[in-house]
Order: sequence, then structure tokens, then C-alpha cells
Amino acid sequence: MPRRITKAFFAAAAAGATITTLGLAASPAGAASHGIHFTPSAPQTATSANGTPCGAAGDITGTWLSTDCGKAGYVATGRDFRFASAIVTIPNHTGSVIRDPMIYVALDASATNNDFARVGVEPCTTGISGTCPAGDTSGWEAFAQIQEPGAAVINDFATISPSLEGDGVFLSAYLVPTGNSVHFVVNAPSQATIINVTDPVSGPVYTDAQALADWTTDTQPAPVVPLAKIRDTQFFQGRFTTVSGAQGTFSGPWTLAAVDATSNGSLPPAGTLIAQPSYLWNDGSGFHGMGNDAFGVWRFPF
Repeated sequence: MPRRITKAFFAAAAAGATITTLGLAASPAGAASHGIHFTPSAPQTATSANGTPCGAAGDITGTWLSTDCGKAGYVATGRDFRFASAIVTIPNHTGSVIRDPMIYVALDASATNNDFARVGVEPCTTGISGTCPAGDTSGWEAFAQIQEPGAAVINDFATISPSLEGDGVFLSAYLVPTGNSVHFVVNAPSQATIINVTDPVSGPVYTDAQALADWTTDTQPAPVVPLAKIRDTQFFQGRFTTVSGAQGTFSGPWTLAAVDATSNGSLPPAGTLIAQPSYLWNDGSGFHGMGNDAFGVWRFPF
């Protein structure tokens, strides 16, 4: 279980945060579309945990369709978005590319092509020939990534200290008003600023805002079914903002869908549930006192 989780107060949309500590809060797991705490404004959707897109030959898409690799979390649609942020917990163990997901917030326009701005943490392989940044011993790295049709992928990576395992990091992605760049921030209380970069884009229109655990880059069909129910991560202080300036937490003046990972991309009973977000709940530090700003991501052994 994570030792502690951090909370951030948003000083500016693109400029990071002031970090203090917050005792870890528990969240109930269950079918988010029937929760006491919150009912999404759109039906649950499912992504496939064992289909062709998963595993070593998998894709790295920004979509969340039934044919995609296993993803679990919440996706806002129905508006154009410019800002997404949250605090996420890094799992309290050395990162494993076999079992652990990417954990991120994203601005996305991938209906027909990969077109997204994504920032988060992901597992990596340590060692001389590994995929982690030089000197990384935690098996986790911070990343920011931009994909646009017809353009080279832009990646930024940074080392995650082992001391952050089980702790929280603040993530934000902000499309600047000119539409020609996205500003990314990854902050942590004990490692200061991990990523603070601005990368170019070509006037994207981001029709989704996302907060997801994503097993796309897992090296085997994923996510792995656990022996017992486990929580992979938690999202706190979630915040989305539209291009027109409408602000909210994970919920707001947009359509919100809960995304599950199932055995075949179909919701139960046609598919077997493997990973799922909890109900949205209020962590007590939501934007302007708003709730529905936190959830956990769980995996199930059935």
C-alpha cells in the first residue's frame, strides 16, 4: 500500500504546484456506472486486455475502444479540451514492464489517427541496456509524449527516485492558447520538478481529456490477472478544462465515461472484468471545492 499521497494546489494552469502531504484515502471499487458516489454521464466502455493490440507487438494509441489494449480510468468527451491534470500514486514497488501500467493524464484527438499529448509515469527496464533513463534504479520513469499524424513522435523522459515509490506526483498537460505547443509538468514533493517542458504541436483540436492506467506497453498480454484484488494507482485532484475555459474536476460540463479493461473488450457478462476504475469520489481538495476529483484503479482475479 502506498505510504502517503501528495496533494497540490494549482497556482496556474501550466505552471506546476505547491506540494503538501495528505494521508492516503481509501476508495471503493465497483462498477462506476452504478456507484452511490457518482454516476457517469455516459455508459461504461471496455477495452480488451488480451486482444491483438496488447503485448510486445501492441500499439501505443490514444484511443479507448474495445479493440484497444487494456485501459482503465475515465475519459471526458463532448467538448474540446486544453488542460488535464491530476496527482497519481506510483505503485509501491520497483516498476515492472511485465505487469505495471502507464499512468497518465492526456489531451487526445485520436478518433482516426494517433493524435495526443500525454504526461505521466511508466515502468521501464533498469541497467545498461535497459529503457530507463541513465541512473534510474526505481524501474519507473516520468514521461511526456506528443503524437501527431505525419509527424515524428516527441518524447521527454526523466528519472523517478526509488523514494517516490508509493508516493504521489503531480501531472499536467496544457495546450497554450495559440495552439502551437503543449506545456508539460511533473512535480514531486521530494524530487522537486521532474519534467517541465514545452513541446511544439500543429494546432490540434483535443476532443478527449483522459485519466487512465494503460497496459499497452506491457511485454505480455496485459493487464496480468492478479492472485488477489489489488489497487494499481489512485488519481487525486483531477482537473479538466475546455478550450472555451469551462473548468471542472473529472466531471464537468462534458460527457464522462468510465473505461474498464476486460478479457475481450466487452463489458460483463460477455467479457470478464480484469481492471476497473472505482467510483469517483471527493478527496477534499477538489478545484473550487468541487468533488468527483479522485478514483482508484483496481485489478481483479476473476
